Amino acid sequence: TLSYPKDSRSAPGRVSVLAPVGVALLGLSLGQRVELEVPGGRRRRLRVVAVPYQPEAAGHFHL
Repeated sequence: TLSYPKDSRSAPGRVSVLAPVGVALLGLSLGQRVELEVPGGRRRRLRVVAVPYQPEAAGHFHL
C-alpha cells in the first residue's frame, strides 16, 4: 500500500510514496508494470495487482 511517509513507518505492507519503489509505482494503473534498480545494482520488475482505494477517484481530496 502506498502511503505518506509518516503512515508507512507504522504499518507492515506500506511503502512511502517518497521511497524509490513508491515513486516508481505512482500513477500506474491495474496491470501496468515498471522496472527499477534496487540496491546492489539489480533490476526488479513490479506489476500492479490491485488498486483497492484511490482517494481522488473516491472524491477524497483532503486527506
